[in-house]
Amino acid sequence: MLQFNTVIIGSGAAGYAAADRLLSFGIKNIAMLTYSRNAGTSRNAGSDKQTYYKLSCTDEDSAVKMADALSFGGGMHKDTAFIEAANSMRCFNHLVEYGVPFPTDNYGRFVGYKTDHDNARRGTSAGPLTSKYMTECLEKNVLSNKAFTLLDETAAIRIVTENNRAVGLIALQKNGSSYRLLPIQAKYVIAATGGAATVYKNTVYPDSQAGAFGLLADAGCKFCNLTEWQYGIASLGVKWNLSGSYQQVIPTYYSVDEKGTKTEFLNSVFKNAAEVCDNIFLKGYQWPFDSKKIHASSKIDLAVSREKAKGHRVYMDYRNNPDGFDFEKLGDTAKEYLLSAGADGKTPFDRLSKLNPQAIAFYKSKGIDLSAQPLEIAVCAQHINGGADVDLNWQTSVENLFAVGETAGTFGIYRPGGSALNSTQVGALRAAEYISRSKADFSDEYLIYKALWDESDYLEKCRNCLNDLADYSENMSVYAAENRNLDEISALKEKLKKQCALKYYYLSDENYETILNLYRYRDTLKTQFMLCCAFTEILPETGSRGGAICTYHGVQIEENEYYRDFAVLTDHKNKSSFVPLRKISDLNYSFEAEWNRFNNERGITLV
Repeated sequence: MLQFNTVIIGSGAAGYAAADRLLSFGIKNIAMLTYSRNAGTSRNAGSDKQTYYKLSCTDEDSAVKMADALSFGGGMHKDTAFIEAANSMRCFNHLVEYGVPFPTDNYGRFVGYKTDHDNARRGTSAGPLTSKYMTECLEKNVLSNKAFTLLDETAAIRIVTENNRAVGLIALQKNGSSYRLLPIQAKYVIAATGGAATVYKNTVYPDSQAGAFGLLADAGCKFCNLTEWQYGIASLGVKWNLSGSYQQVIPTYYSVDEKGTKTEFLNSVFKNAAEVCDNIFLKGYQWPFDSKKIHASSKIDLAVSREKAKGHRVYMDYRNNPDGFDFEKLGDTAKEYLLSAGADGKTPFDRLSKLNPQAIAFYKSKGIDLSAQPLEIAVCAQHINGGADVDLNWQTSVENLFAVGETAGTFGIYRPGGSALNSTQVGALRAAEYISRSKADFSDEYLIYKALWDESDYLEKCRNCLNDLADYSENMSVYAAENRNLDEISALKEKLKKQCALKYYYLSDENYETILNLYRYRDTLKTQFMLCCAFTEILPETGSRGGAICTYHGVQIEENEYYRDFAVLTDHKNKSSFVPLRKISDLNYSFEAEWNRFNNERGITLV
C-alpha cells in the first residue's frame, strides 16, 4: 500500500497549482494521479486568445468591484467571488514569475481587455494556449521537487471514506499490457479533474478530458449549480472555441443540406445584412449562448442548432464576406474596433490576419488552412459552472476532500470569460493553505484494503456480465443543452435510471484502457442522471436563464429572477434544493485583530 500526505487527482493547471502551493508551504510526500499526463482541458483547449481574468491594471478597480462582476448574474456566493478577486493578482503574479508570457505595455503594466459578461478590462492572455503555458510552468517547478511523486497512467476509480471523511483511494494503474489495482492511503485528497466533459456529444472539451463528478458523488459529495452550463459555437473535428477574433472579423455562416444546397441561413433570422454582420461581430464579445440575448447575438446559436436538427451541416467560412456585407454600414462598435486594429481588409481572412494571426496559425498547425477551406461548426458544451459544493477553503462536503478548478461548483449562473483560469489558481491556493494548517492522521489500513477487495470483486462480476454500454450523449446534446426540453429530459432521466441500475457491464478484454473506459462510462452515466434529475426538479422553478432556454409542453418557461439569490444544492440522493447566497462579511476590521488571528492559525510566534 502506498501512503501520502496528500493525493491530487488530475495533472492540469489546477492540480499542478495545488502541488506547487503545498510544496511551498513545506508539505512533504505529495502524489499526483493522472490517467495520462498530457491529457485534459488545461493542455489541450483554448480559443482565439485564451483569457485569464484578474484585477485590472489599466482601470480603477478593487476586489469588491471584481467580486460584483463575478457574481452579478446570480447563483454565486459573494464571499467566494471576493476570495477569487482578492487573490487574483497574487496568483497571477506567481504565474508571471514562473514564466507565463502575459504581455505588458511600455510602463510594465499588464494590459487588459473586456471579456464576456464584464465591463472592465480585466481580461489578459498569453495567446491561444494560456492554460497550457500555465500548466507547463507549474509542472516544471513541481517535478524538480523530491517531495513530489507523479503516478502517470494511474486513474482514481474510488475515493475511500470513513464517517464522511476521505481517507485514501483505489487507483487503476497500467501495468505493461495489463493493469493492477493500487491501494493508496492519504490524509487529504484534492480532486482537480476538470469538468464533466463526456456528458454531451457536441462538446468542445478535448477528447482526452473526462471529468470525475461520479467519483465525487460516490464519495458522498454534494453538488452546487449542476443546472448551470456554458455552450457556444465551436469547430468540429478540431475542437476549438470560435470566440473573440474568430467572430469579430465577420465570417460567413452557411449550411449544406442533403442535396448539397448551400444557404446563408442567418439572412432569414435577422432583418437585413447589416444586422447579420453586426451580430456576428458581437458574437465575439458575447460568445457563450445567453438566454437574455436570444433576440440578438444568441439568435445565431439557435439558428445553428436548428440547421443541425434538420440534418444539415453548418460551416463558418473566412474566404468570403456574408451576403450584403458593407464595411461602411457596420455599426460603430464593429467598425471602430476593426479600424483601430488595422483589420479592415476585404475578406474575413484578411481581417483575421491583421487582428489575430495566431488564430490562423493554430488551425494551420492542425492541418487546416482558413484561407482555403471552411470550418464545420456546432453549438457545443464548453464549461459547467456547477460542480462539487465547496466551502471558502475549497473543501467539499466530505471532510479532507477538496475540489479545485472546474471540478468545484463556484461559478454561478454567469461567469466572465477567463474566470475559470483564475479559479484554478485561487482554489488551489486556498486548499493548500488549509491543508498546511491542518493536523489529520492516517486511517486504519483495513478500510483501504476492504475497498480494494470490493473493486476486485466488482471487476470479476463485470467479466461474467452480458450487459452492453449504451450511449446517451447525443440525446443530452439534442434535448438538454442550450435548448432544454423538459418533456424529453424527463423521459431520458428514466432511461438513465434503468441503465444506472444495471451496475455491471460486459468487458471485451482486460487491459488498462478497457477497464478505464468502463469506469469512465459509469461516471458519465451517473453524471448524466444527476444532471437530468436537477434539470427536471429545478428548471420549472428557475425557468430559462444563463446558458440555456427551457421549454415544457412546447412552451418556453420565462426566467423567475427571484431564484438568482440562491444556489442550487444537490445531495448524494439527487435531491436538489435552493440555498440562500452567502454575502461578504464586514470588511471594516481591526488590523491587529486580523494579524493575531493570522499568526495564531499558523502557529507563528512573534519575537
